[in-house]
Parts: sequence; C-alpha cells; structure tokens
Amino acid sequence: MGFFQINGKEMPYPATGLQMQRQQLVDSKRNAAGQVVAQKINHRLFKFNNLKWKHLTAAQWRSILVEIEKFEGVVTYWDVITGTTVSKRVYWGDATEEIYKINKDTGEVLEYINCSCNLIDMGY
Repeated sequence: MGFFQINGKEMPYPATGLQMQRQQLVDSKRNAAGQVVAQKINHRLFKFNNLKWKHLTAAQWRSILVEIEKFEGVVTYWDVITGTTVSKRVYWGDATEEIYKINKDTGEVLEYINCSCNLIDMGY
C-alpha cells in the first residue's frame, strides 16, 4: 500500500508539507469552585491538512476529484499511534488546482500543479 487509500483506491504520494492534525472534542464546564470539569468525547479526530500534490496528470487529478465528488469515503493510512494501518470514515474539504499544461489544439487540460485538499475524520 502507498501512503493512503480512499475507498480502496491508492492515491498518489502527497508533496512535503502534509500536516496531520489531531483534535480532541471535550464536553466541559466550570463547577461552583471555578474548576474545569471536562469529559472526553469520542476518540481524537484527525485531519489531513494541506494535502497537496506538486504535479499531477489530468487523469490522476480527475481520479482524485471523482472521490472528492462522492463527498464521503473511507481513508486507509498508516497510524503512528497504533503502529498499523487504520481505516476511518472521512469527508473532503475544499479542493483547488492550478492548470499547468493545455493542449493548444483542443483546449483540454493535460497537467495540473499545486493540487490540494483536506480530508477530515467524521468520528465514526
């Protein structure tokens, strides 16, 4: 397996700069003494933040966009905490791309650069 898969499809290796963010949801309030009383909600949620590819062919970016259009999916990746691959339900954040190469005869985009998006854990 490569770095990660979405719905069983291997994705291209991302560029350097991918941030793995971990967020802990907490139900908290203060008691009469002003102390914080907190309870952990669910597990830590993750986000592949700044998921970026420096250069992709039109076919590679199209394959990723097809998954993004589904909105939800299952990501499988190596988890440093468990020391194994894990699968989690995610949704896609915004996606951007920069057109790099166009077929001058047909207008078809052939290559993209600086393609990026985010993958956000749904908590399942």
